[in-house]
Amino acid sequence: MFTKLLGKDKAASAENVNDQLVEYISKIGITEMRSLLLGQIDRFKVDENTIVEILRRLTYQDGDKRFLESSDNDIKLKKAFDVVITAANSKKMSVEAVELIEKFINMYKDLIEAYDTRNKQIYMHKLTKAIELSIAMVEQISSYINKMAVINDV
Repeated sequence: MFTKLLGKDKAASAENVNDQLVEYISKIGITEMRSLLLGQIDRFKVDENTIVEILRRLTYQDGDKRFLESSDNDIKLKKAFDVVITAANSKKMSVEAVELIEKFINMYKDLIEAYDTRNKQIYMHKLTKAIELSIAMVEQISSYINKMAVINDV
């Protein structure tokens, strides 16, 4: 009887933490997103949900309005690109996060290329390399999970 109650409390607690995370991310700026991904904000742990929620915020589109616009200054664009690269380099990668990184690159292709041209940077290359590393990380994690499943079956 008590285990059922405790199990429900843990599930409710996890949902509450996720709701708090979503609310927190909806209110913070790009610099705080990067700090959160680097583990510098103790309030939330860096996991798959954190990465996905940050990438969802960066790829959110309301009609014609996007999180990043061509009128944004170069510093904001650079910080956003760096946040995506930081997320892609995380060991807590998931398939959903990889898909959101790909969506970010496709959504902001015009801004990335314009930024690279103006500032003689290579962010398009950095972002495509980051997504390749993310895919490799997801493959490595799934390979590890499969190996553990085989070992546990023996």
